Amino acid sequence: MALARGEGCRFLIADAVGLGKTIEAGLMIAETLQRRPDARALVISPAGLREQWRDELRNRFNLDAEILDASRLARATHLPAYVNPWAVQSLVIASIDYVKRPEVMRSLEALTWDVVVFDEAHHLTGRSDRAAAAALLGDRARALVLLTATPHSGDDHAFARLCSLGNADGSEPLVTFRRTRADAGLRVSRRAPLLRVRPTDAEAAMHEAVLAYARLVWRQSTGAALSGARLVASVLTRRACSSAGSLARSVERRLALLADASTPPSVQRGLPFAETAGDDEEPHGLLGPPGLHDEADERRRLEHLLQLARTATSRESKIAVLERLISRIDEPAIVFTEYRDTLQRLANTFSHVDAVQLHGGLTLQERAEAVRRFTRGTARLLLATDTGSEGLNLHQRCRLVINLELPWTPLRLEQRAGRVDRIGQERRAHAVHLVAAGTCEEATLARLATRMRRMRGAMSLLTRFPDEARVAESILGQHPRPDLLDESPQNPGGIVTPDIRRDAHEEAQRIGQARAFSVDGSGSLAAERPVITRVRQRRGRATPRCLWVYKVVFTTDAGRLVWEALLSVSGDAAGVRGCSASLMRALLNPDAAPLESVVAGTSDRLLEQLQQSMRSALERWSGRECDLMAALRTRHGRLSAGLLQRGLFDRRDERLAAAQASLLDEALSQSAGRLRDLAQSSDLRIDACELVFAVLLE
Repeated sequence: MALARGEGCRFLIADAVGLGKTIEAGLMIAETLQRRPDARALVISPAGLREQWRDELRNRFNLDAEILDASRLARATHLPAYVNPWAVQSLVIASIDYVKRPEVMRSLEALTWDVVVFDEAHHLTGRSDRAAAAALLGDRARALVLLTATPHSGDDHAFARLCSLGNADGSEPLVTFRRTRADAGLRVSRRAPLLRVRPTDAEAAMHEAVLAYARLVWRQSTGAALSGARLVASVLTRRACSSAGSLARSVERRLALLADASTPPSVQRGLPFAETAGDDEEPHGLLGPPGLHDEADERRRLEHLLQLARTATSRESKIAVLERLISRIDEPAIVFTEYRDTLQRLANTFSHVDAVQLHGGLTLQERAEAVRRFTRGTARLLLATDTGSEGLNLHQRCRLVINLELPWTPLRLEQRAGRVDRIGQERRAHAVHLVAAGTCEEATLARLATRMRRMRGAMSLLTRFPDEARVAESILGQHPRPDLLDESPQNPGGIVTPDIRRDAHEEAQRIGQARAFSVDGSGSLAAERPVITRVRQRRGRATPRCLWVYKVVFTTDAGRLVWEALLSVSGDAAGVRGCSASLMRALLNPDAAPLESVVAGTSDRLLEQLQQSMRSALERWSGRECDLMAALRTRHGRLSAGLLQRGLFDRRDERLAAAQASLLDEALSQSAGRLRDLAQSSDLRIDACELVFAVLLE
């Protein structure tokens, strides 16, 4: 409704996990495509969710979407060389990692879209190729829709970058919606127990050693080495919480990197640690920079830590508890862990159980097959890294999620549980967290998880949760932060949160009434001519009344439909009782002069109200169209300068520049046409006013 009424051109849908953000965005796409036959929409999602998007759009909205990637474009041999395949389809789905390629962006930058949807938009907040591609596409969208259940991960600057997408001139508001389960009328039925697991003596010694080493690195890291060294401390501590084998592998790799003096230092990522959040492999390049001032002391500590980790690998308490838990339940379960090597350890442990793996090393086809086996019931266990924590609908088969360790990004707990705790889950969902007692997991992360569980039902609009950098500072720094969830987010300006629930309720009632009038359920009146009837009321009514209902159609001067409304008029019919059929028809005559006068006056007032209500929306849409045209011209100027490098015999650059100029001219021409349509929409007319039905109430 906010989109159709022109309350904004940029939308952030931040509903909690499992509340149907895909359906809400699909409705916005379907409405746009139905209102404008020449409209075009683009959905950008993680690669693993493209097929799911296509299925949802087809099954729920009867929309055929085309997935475009390198292989599909290579097979598009039926298109002429001068035709841009992105401009052919009205509804396209692509992954962000594909569209960010320079050659792909070159094909997209001269196009405009009526709707651009970014799924899992929190991945676009960094300073990366993904964010740059999203910014370019956002500037070319008449309506930009951002979907994420976790808009604010704790980094105010990252959230500000998210809120600025598609806001070229800085004046366009961001219309924001966030609903919790309570807002959606759903009872909170999830249980999320913390199971304290007592470590073995070897594991306790390992945790004590790794935490001492990590805190020492944290204190000694200064200057240019701060980022890399602290990241090493964070990685080793996290992998110790995952499994002893995972830690042992990383320590081995770190010792090898420190010993190889000829290896140049890797370029390190800076804090915060969100850039590595989705990596389920061993972070090879991140383990190279020195952490302590005394290199010999650091090697001794690492060698001792490696020995402790190898000893603890022989018997891991969490995996033993997990085995007992799985053996005692008789239903499917999902087990999450952060790292792929820990996942392989679990796969070996549960080799006797029908289990499938889901991790970042699988191809898209292998991931789809793993999910298919689990959802169809041929596999009892789904062993997954956070590759499987976004977007998947697993609630029809499963209600149990087990977290082998607590992630340092607390919102991942919500993402993981959201795979089974979704709309349509008919049973109570369970999210079980295994916590190593006496370690940093229990000291800090378990408290965060508990507080998140308490806040789940009453989250504010954009509740700020701590990111990995703040969690790491709390665990490894000198000043622990028990108040990580107490800070309020510093939201940037320009965020609008409309409350249109009452209007939405009235619209739902109107749709229900329209469907009740139709025979086939489509909402269209079945009769081609007015229906005139008489209804006898209860005895004692003094004066009969006539009721006329008209359909008024408002269009632009060019004939484009803008709005349809039902107009009702009633009046007394004194002396009608016992009248003849001819007299009754005369009373119900829609062409009677008094009736025509009333209908015409009421229609004119509706027209005036409609034009007034549309004024601000037309101004916003016109301004957005002008911004699109400016972005097209500016970007094209920078691109052409690099493309056109004349050669003596090679004229490919000239042809490429000419093709880009042709696309630009076409896009600008379309935008100019849209501006003309918007200008015409400010001057509406009554195209038709037809009687739908009339009733004589006796």
